[in-house]
Amino acid sequence: MTTNETRGQTWVSAGLMIGALFAGLCSVAAQRQRAAAVVLAPATSSATAPKPPAAPLAEVAPAPIAAAQRPKVDLVFALDTTGSMSGLIEGAKTKIWSIASFVARAQPTPDVRVGLVAYRDVGDAYVTRVYDLDSDLDRVYRRLLSFRAEGGGDTPEHVARALHEAVHKMSWSNQENNSVRIIYLVGDAPPHLDYQDGYDYLKAARTAAARRIQVHAIRCGNDPDTATYWRKIASLGHGEFLTIDQNGGMHEHRTPYDEELARLHDKLSDTVVAYGAKGGATRAALEAAASAPVAVKAARAGFLSAKKDTADASETLANDLVGGVASGRVRLDDVPAAELPRSLAALPAEERKKEVAATALKRDVLLDEIARVSSERDTYLRRNPEKSTSFDGEVQKTLRQAGSAAGLAF
Repeated sequence: MTTNETRGQTWVSAGLMIGALFAGLCSVAAQRQRAAAVVLAPATSSATAPKPPAAPLAEVAPAPIAAAQRPKVDLVFALDTTGSMSGLIEGAKTKIWSIASFVARAQPTPDVRVGLVAYRDVGDAYVTRVYDLDSDLDRVYRRLLSFRAEGGGDTPEHVARALHEAVHKMSWSNQENNSVRIIYLVGDAPPHLDYQDGYDYLKAARTAAARRIQVHAIRCGNDPDTATYWRKIASLGHGEFLTIDQNGGMHEHRTPYDEELARLHDKLSDTVVAYGAKGGATRAALEAAASAPVAVKAARAGFLSAKKDTADASETLANDLVGGVASGRVRLDDVPAAELPRSLAALPAEERKKEVAATALKRDVLLDEIARVSSERDTYLRRNPEKSTSFDGEVQKTLRQAGSAAGLAF
């Protein structure tokens, strides 16, 4: 073979290699173009639209966890609401959203429900008031706002009945490995032992443990008798005995991001459209949210952004007209004009749809912006945490421990 022939074959081989490499690069580029088109293309009817080519495995976004598979976090607060507990009760009203937001940002994102038991003693205005576990934190917040610290004054309270009803009157999630089920018993007085009414605080604590419900006993103040009984309850309930200040160690934990989040929170509220039979509840939630302190608005906004894809963050967002139409649970054409706000009812059908769609888009943009600012706020709070001896600090500490056992990372 001549030198020229050898050189020719070398150039041909090099050309084939370069061509193959170029073809491979083009194929990858084409795959990425098709993957981007799948993400960006507008929705079309599955009956008429051609099926898009599959994107490369590495570029397919993971499917969201189905509701049935998400971890469950059930929290019940059994709160002494006698007069000496006024500081804690008022503080709890400002901290419930920060606790909920803390839970909602766990990974994987859990379903969170909160139940309440307000308790006093025989002879007071009530012995117990029980509110079942509820995923609508707006409703939980309004219930908590109704709590008033009154009555009492004779030290022992009906702790046994409160603990019994916290265990037996709540619709607890199933005892799954990825569920967190906790009762926080919070008070400053020991239980009555002289009532012959069938309620037994020791039996209630043991039953809770048998049902895999942890009982954490949080004593407010420094009463030694309360400490003795709270330790027994926590031990039998496989929880912790904790002590905080009489007023719950409550203080306003402001961050540099609260004002901006409060502003975004109020703009998000402007996207809520109350309608129909549930319009009254929606308006009540909006009123409570509008009058909340800045730090509460910031925490509520963070919770809503963290739960925006789970449809259970709040009836205020999930069940208003915009949320209902966006999720497909409501057909705007089926809603009578008489059930709509006047501004929408006055529009032609197609204009109504455009208006609702535009509001839904605005809501999504706001939720994304809230998520960004909330992430910065969370970083700040991790660097400047609540004191562990505060009410919400102790709750967060115990949640980290219980969540770890259930596969949740806070």
